[in-house]
Amino acid sequence: MKITKISVFALVTLLAVLFIFPLYVAVLMAFKSAKQTFDSFYAWPSSLDFSNFVQAWNTSEYPKAIFNSLIITVISVALIIIASALAGYSIARRNKPFYNFVFLLFLSGMMVPFQVTMLPLYKLGKSLQLVDSHWGIALIYGGFGVQMGVLFFSGFVRGISREIEEAARIDGCSTPGIFFRIIMPLLKPVTATVVVLNVLYIWNDFLLPLLYLQGKDFRTIPLQQYFFFGQYSSDLNLAFAYAVMGMVPIVVFFLFMQRFIVKGIAAGAIKG
Repeated sequence: MKITKISVFALVTLLAVLFIFPLYVAVLMAFKSAKQTFDSFYAWPSSLDFSNFVQAWNTSEYPKAIFNSLIITVISVALIIIASALAGYSIARRNKPFYNFVFLLFLSGMMVPFQVTMLPLYKLGKSLQLVDSHWGIALIYGGFGVQMGVLFFSGFVRGISREIEEAARIDGCSTPGIFFRIIMPLLKPVTATVVVLNVLYIWNDFLLPLLYLQGKDFRTIPLQQYFFFGQYSSDLNLAFAYAVMGMVPIVVFFLFMQRFIVKGIAAGAIKG
């Protein structure tokens, strides 16, 4: 038993090192000068060089890219939470053939790869003048994210006792009042889980912004990083400095919210 635990610990440690190593190289390159990189690629620098970050900030449009990523992520996640919570509540509380069919329809959308729909979506967005628009791309993210959200919310709502709603209805509370005043506060764990998973996906997504955000003023962090690498590909230290700057907000967010992922999924699994 002890040997098994040691073997599992060693395997997990090895996998952690493999996953952390690219991040280590990125941070290492960001703090090194070109001469230090040429002398020894993997060695830690004798002194930290912050000039790469200063130059990357001055030569790129980092604040604008942060704003674009932030506004798109906030709008998209808000749409996902509102739509999936309402749909999940209706599906969980009305066990009828029509609602079961709608639930299966949501789940079937998770099986369709984005590559199959990206060209029709682009043509539709072009015709509706939603290309190069925060709202246009946010609507697409909302449409894709609501499928997983309905799965999470419907499973969680099924574990909430109906007696709570019946007592509120006897006291004169309407159906919208029951949902927003009673049900939504009880959905905090699963809401946090859906928020974290979608924020990580939307913030780091590259393909959809590359397709939909062609204007320079609407580039997100991954998209701006792509063009920045192309422009400064010969200066790896500068390019990696920008990459680290792009990673910092989402890494901080994940470290702050990671406990909600396990908590929400575990709660949904127990109650669902």
